[in-house]
Amino acid sequence: MGTVLEVRDLTKKYVEGTAESKVVDHVSLDVDEGEFVIIMGASGSGKTSILHLIAGIDTCSEGSIKYTLPDEVRRPADLARMNEKEKTMFRRANIGLVFQQQCLIPDLTVYENIMLPLMLDRNRKENAFKKDKIMNLCGRFGLKEHVRKYPSQLSGGQQQRTAILRSVANLPPLLLCDEPTGSLNSAQTELVMDLLEELNKGGQTIILVTHDIRVAARGKRVLYIEDGHVEGELDFTEHIPNGAEMHPDSGPDTAGTDAFHTIEDREEKLIHFLQERGW
Repeated sequence: MGTVLEVRDLTKKYVEGTAESKVVDHVSLDVDEGEFVIIMGASGSGKTSILHLIAGIDTCSEGSIKYTLPDEVRRPADLARMNEKEKTMFRRANIGLVFQQQCLIPDLTVYENIMLPLMLDRNRKENAFKKDKIMNLCGRFGLKEHVRKYPSQLSGGQQQRTAILRSVANLPPLLLCDEPTGSLNSAQTELVMDLLEELNKGGQTIILVTHDIRVAARGKRVLYIEDGHVEGELDFTEHIPNGAEMHPDSGPDTAGTDAFHTIEDREEKLIHFLQERGW
């Protein structure tokens, strides 16, 4: 698998008079195909700002944001060098976005909301998801009985699952999630994370911002952000024996290794990692 995203010296600064502040301070990171990267940090640390820069929603002051598109040429595209129109077109085709608020269109049904990206981009991948495939997705993730409902008729968790399926309908190389479970209860959070984990197992690359330790433990790698820069990194996959599955219901490691492949093990490891950084 190759690298989807390569960020180098990413900086966002604001200048007021003679005062200069950096909300993102020379961040560098690589994200490979199929990774599930978690970004954590205290409020105001810059984690959401980093996500917005990676998505092209905001403009960086310095640095590069290079995507390697999954085509035969695998040509790199530097989002930091694009104008606003180019970024909008690139984002529509290559980046899925999920926010804390679901941002569903209230006058469209669940099915219509999920289909919306394909309706807006008929010439690109119009045959990628036909009606039966959309229905299959809804069936897999508990929405089949709700496809004709409107957002106001759904629970918060159902709305968020609809928003996530909409964001991956055109098969984007990268899915960016900003606190997708922040307004959900624990049961709804589990269902949303089950969906994201299943998409990741199917090959979807994900970067997710969260404050929730239990959510973060479902990822594969955690980046801790402090004062706009990467202060530390925890890679869960380094502790998994070959062939072992990471699953919430996995039993304890019986091979005598230091594997962290249960949710409880991963939460404990993550808490220790965060405490070392003043969490």
